[in-house]
Amino acid sequence: MLPDIPLSAAHALLVRGGSASISTSSLRGGVASTLTNTGFALGLEPPALSVLMMALAMSLHFFGYEFARSATLTLFTSKTSGFNSNSALPLVLACVCPASLVLLNFYTGLLDAVGPRATLRGTAAFCSAGLAAFAVVISSLVGRNGGGPPGKLIKFFVFSLFVFREAYVQLLATQHWSFMGSVLNASKGATWFGPIAGASSASSAVAGYTIGPLVNKFGVCGLLILASISLVGSLILGEVAYEISEKHGFNPADEHFKEKKAEGAKNKGKENNIFSKANNLFARVPALKFLFLETLICQGLSTVLNVTFICKLRRAYPIDKDRAGFMGMFYALANMASGVFQFGVIPQIIHFLKPTWVWIFMPCVMMAMSGAQLVQSDPGLTLVAGAFMTMKTLEYSIRGVANELLYVPLDYESRYIGKEVIGMLGYRLGKSGMSLMLSGAGYFFAEGLGVNQLTAISSSISIVWLAAAVKLTRFLPEGRIGKGIKTRKH
Repeated sequence: MLPDIPLSAAHALLVRGGSASISTSSLRGGVASTLTNTGFALGLEPPALSVLMMALAMSLHFFGYEFARSATLTLFTSKTSGFNSNSALPLVLACVCPASLVLLNFYTGLLDAVGPRATLRGTAAFCSAGLAAFAVVISSLVGRNGGGPPGKLIKFFVFSLFVFREAYVQLLATQHWSFMGSVLNASKGATWFGPIAGASSASSAVAGYTIGPLVNKFGVCGLLILASISLVGSLILGEVAYEISEKHGFNPADEHFKEKKAEGAKNKGKENNIFSKANNLFARVPALKFLFLETLICQGLSTVLNVTFICKLRRAYPIDKDRAGFMGMFYALANMASGVFQFGVIPQIIHFLKPTWVWIFMPCVMMAMSGAQLVQSDPGLTLVAGAFMTMKTLEYSIRGVANELLYVPLDYESRYIGKEVIGMLGYRLGKSGMSLMLSGAGYFFAEGLGVNQLTAISSSISIVWLAAAVKLTRFLPEGRIGKGIKTRKH
């Protein structure tokens, strides 16, 4: 039976998180003052301190996300709340893109109306409340069902939770990165983006290692409540970062309102939806257009590897608690590997690399990993998990840093709008588009696509990814990373 928390425990955790949400505004002033004074006492300048606060906000966001991810995957594959068909996972991933588009439209409208600070505050509060609501509803429904096969209502909420969890992570993380990329220049970004990403990986690894004991104590839905509470803490730290930037005169919101005032009359009467904004931005900054294409293909490959991993994992660990524990350990190891690169490797070598080398290196690695699976008649869980872990490590470390450095020299619209379009729409469209294709292809097989078919697909996509990366490099700086080299003319 699905390990779950009693409703009284769920409500107790929810009340704690809710109380924190209500008192956020009162805490903000005191927390901001305490952290600011501590940072100055340690010799940190205001820009460095604000970046530190936002990096901690992002780390806490990913700390909670590990709880949400493990809980969601466990609920989705459980016999008492989820789906048994191999085609269910591609289908739910296909629905993430429309949900991301809705959130993206909401984000851009909010950003245009109130600026980046209030937007981060509002979206973080919304996501925290959403996770808590899903936890209570699903816990109640599963409890009433008595451990029997899940009904349509339970499946609906679990399905919706999966879509929501996949959509919200990029919505918040991209805003954290946008702030830090606005405060740091290219040289400092090349030095610090690796360790900043490493801090998030480390927090995710810590969360992954605690999932086993926590799920036994609080249940699967309890993990969702803990994720909700973590977002409240992330919200407060984000507020502190913006408070410091506003007080000391380097608030990215100032650039936003300045551009809005200058372009208000110019854009009057013109279409202002997300598609027109993205089209105009891609025409003005071609590098973003090809980064969007590269992101689509990269995430398509990640989706295939993820589905392959889940198919193998379900057969190897049929018991829910065992599967949740394995997934927690898996992502903890992936985050640890990413942390090694982010803290120890990337800061040492990043200034000696050309962007073209970095972007071409990643698909070449995955071509080798996919090829290793392809030559096996029945790849084992270790090999399949290893390929997926390699992909996640590349995404979390090397690609993440290279991606953020690409935005640093760009303007406000590229950093705050372009990054969200690529980070949410491109990222999710790649996953959803591939999921739709996998779901459709699964109907030609009695039990859906098997590991061998999925391996052949991943090998093909890795080749296409390499071609897209080569195309992107035409628009990247010619010199070493972080040196402020002018981009090529086209």
